[in-house]
Amino acid sequence: MKSFVSINMFIFIIILFTTGFIIEITEIVVDENIAIPAYVRFIMSFLTAMHVISGIFFVLLAAFHIAKNRGTLRNHLKFKNSKIGKESALTIALVLTAVILACITVYIREL
Repeated sequence: MKSFVSINMFIFIIILFTTGFIIEITEIVVDENIAIPAYVRFIMSFLTAMHVISGIFFVLLAAFHIAKNRGTLRNHLKFKNSKIGKESALTIALVLTAVILACITVYIREL
């Protein structure tokens, strides 16, 4: 079961990355005032739906993964001698980086 969850999480993260990237690039490149052919609108709708559905499956698989491995996760997150471990510090840095990048993206889009 672990390999099933791991393989599917990997596949869904690739789908999420790819569809998200294509959606973002298309939103930047395509001018809303230009007439878009029906097949392009269909493809974009499909990619958006695939992105959302893959995200839901990824979250469900991640929840299952966390539930099955909560003991190991708890050990990884333990603070030794009241210090934040390297992994925890890196995780905090990555999450803060994601938040900052999201804020910058929203700010640029609102210009």
